[in-house]
Amino acid sequence: MQQIIINQANEENQASRAEASALQSVSGGRFFNSFVESQRIGYTKPDGTSRKKGITAEGAANLRAETIQILNHCNPHNAISNPETTHLVIGYVQSGKTMSFTGLTALALDNGYRVVVYLAGTKLNLLEQTANRLEKDLIKANSGNRDFFRIHKDPSISDANNIISHLKLSTKPIILIPVLKHYEHINRLTEIFKTTAFTNLMENETVLIIDDEADQASLNSFGRKNSKNDDQDEDKVSSTYAAILKLRSALPGNTYIQYTATPQANILISMQDLLSPKSHTILTPGEGYIGGKLFFGKGPHNDLFNGGLILDIPADQVFHKKKMPLKQMPKSLSDALIFHVIAVAIVVKYLKVEDVNFLSMMVHVDNEKKWNKTFKDWIEKAIKNWSLAFDKPDGHEDKEDLLRRFREIYPLAVRFYSDEDGISFDAIKPFFADIINDTKVYLVNTDKEAETNIEWDKYTLHILVGAEMLNRGFTVENLATTYMPRYSLSATNADTIQQRCRFFGYKQDYIKSCRVFLPQQSIVHYIDYVEHEEELRQTLGSCDTLEAAERKLLLSDKLRPTRLNVLPINVVKQKFNGISSMRAYDSKTTIDNNDRVVTEFLHSHSAKLGEIVMGGDDLSNKHRGFRLPIDDAIRFLSDFQFRNPSDAMRKAATIRYIRYLSNIEDKPLQFVYFMQIAYQMEDSPDGLRKRPLDMERNQLSTSLFQGRSNGYDGDGAMVGQDSITIQLHHIQFKNERLPLGFPRKAYTLAINYPPQLQVVYYAHADKDLDGELDSNT
Repeated sequence: MQQIIINQANEENQASRAEASALQSVSGGRFFNSFVESQRIGYTKPDGTSRKKGITAEGAANLRAETIQILNHCNPHNAISNPETTHLVIGYVQSGKTMSFTGLTALALDNGYRVVVYLAGTKLNLLEQTANRLEKDLIKANSGNRDFFRIHKDPSISDANNIISHLKLSTKPIILIPVLKHYEHINRLTEIFKTTAFTNLMENETVLIIDDEADQASLNSFGRKNSKNDDQDEDKVSSTYAAILKLRSALPGNTYIQYTATPQANILISMQDLLSPKSHTILTPGEGYIGGKLFFGKGPHNDLFNGGLILDIPADQVFHKKKMPLKQMPKSLSDALIFHVIAVAIVVKYLKVEDVNFLSMMVHVDNEKKWNKTFKDWIEKAIKNWSLAFDKPDGHEDKEDLLRRFREIYPLAVRFYSDEDGISFDAIKPFFADIINDTKVYLVNTDKEAETNIEWDKYTLHILVGAEMLNRGFTVENLATTYMPRYSLSATNADTIQQRCRFFGYKQDYIKSCRVFLPQQSIVHYIDYVEHEEELRQTLGSCDTLEAAERKLLLSDKLRPTRLNVLPINVVKQKFNGISSMRAYDSKTTIDNNDRVVTEFLHSHSAKLGEIVMGGDDLSNKHRGFRLPIDDAIRFLSDFQFRNPSDAMRKAATIRYIRYLSNIEDKPLQFVYFMQIAYQMEDSPDGLRKRPLDMERNQLSTSLFQGRSNGYDGDGAMVGQDSITIQLHHIQFKNERLPLGFPRKAYTLAINYPPQLQVVYYAHADKDLDGELDSNT
């Protein structure tokens, strides 16, 4: 079952079309070209060594094209009179978004920009990570670049003079300002930008603002509440959102670039929101990227591991702080630890995979710190006991019991290796003790307690235990094993669970030793999300603007798109389930168009139409139909017009859903049923079925459908059970008086969704429907 989430503006978004038609033209120069080359395999680094990992020629071409596309959607560096604009950049989790905005920075320098601001996450470790990456890739990678890139990390007003001084340098460096995504830090930066010295120097210059993880913290958490306010009430804004708006207001013509792997919130917020994006870019992951498709057995290489990289945590070992607060270390966690030790033995010690000197494990527990601490204690105790067991002489009971457990896990650990790899249990057994004694366990909880300053090369095996600190942006180096026992009792936010996928990334060199341990419920959620993510990327990739994509999300009904507080109240939940009549008699223009569409359609398919239902001698109960190919169904629905918003959205959502169903891998939808209802009445003396039309409300005063009678099961039963059914109804208006020139008859449609294909969607309603966001209507 799927749901389609739709966000449409009340008025046409003229700004997005104007922006799309007025793109600037940028080109790569010295600094951008140098950056791209520095990311290539084989590049000679400053220390004289050659880069062994990096992007290929194809990856470099993608990086160039996509980075230029992003900057093309930004206001030029001297366009201070342009209205500020917002661009959305969508990548996969751990797929190279940082490389993209680092490259964008180099390209900005080539094209005259002087200042770039980075909203570098809500945690200090993420700020450090971003600042270090910019310095490493833009300055340290080329010693001659220091005069052209100057970094000022999280500055306060006391640092204003240093920034001003660097803006005055004759080399005209670009000033890079990573700042913590927190209102106090952003407000301090705004103070600097409001100083007379800065405004004078930047009098004719725009600023780029790059928001990393732009769906987190930046958006207004009062979006839902504000949409319920009366006009006279003042809208409320969350602190960080307000700080970002103040920052932008201090920078004429600025461009705000939103980077995220989970754009649900950015797409669904009100299009009138000041942070709502007007355009978008889809990033292509580089070679060797391992994402949801491969882990969860989807996509073109779904048969490579057949979903075998994902392992099920038994129901009685799944952790929940209220429903199942575990009293002792679950066996599945102990098995995962043993698996990880074996993985290190194979990858690091035996195969000695190039540039992989350690492997990491992530244990993602709960947002309450005490439970993370409990799991860390269990793990450290197990590691200590295993170390003591391996100290025992051969044949000792403790040592033999532990080795027996290692032997039990071993087949799982080598499942995807071939005989050519030459791995055997006896060959890797000698490494176990050293690996266990070269293990470090970290508690990654909050900023205050977090152990995030990790010296990766200091230990052979790392185990990171935490939750929220491991959700977003945080890169776990060489992550091979993930144990995530948590689950939700209610509907889960799609963007939240996806951001926990730290196990995605560039792992091709050791993917055979990667495993993810999840509860069954989470596995189902992730499979649903992967399908949603691919459909969304495909749709957005085929559209120039978000407006053209109609701001829709196809999503499993087990998931919510995002946290509800950022969405406007008039985004309500409705269900496509069973049969629904539609209204196609808004105007003479609509009726005339549909007459032409139906006439051409019936003529071109006349040979396929056959009588398939009979209800006695009553012509009103005789219908004909056939199996309509997917492309023909989409073409027919696209041409058939509806002017009322609800049915227009239903039609658009149905078309997109049919496209999605026809592209799924397992059992793609190959046809829909088309049914021409009461087709023989066209030529009968009594004419068509007669229905009264309420002109004021633009709807029939009685049901469109014929009910059960005299052996006839009713129109509602004239549907297929294994696919969507489109019913074509031709009715005659019963009204004695209709406006002059208004047609006396009209075609309209009814669409049926069988239970296994029912659709739920979110859409802007015409009136306040508070409380229905989580109900089925």
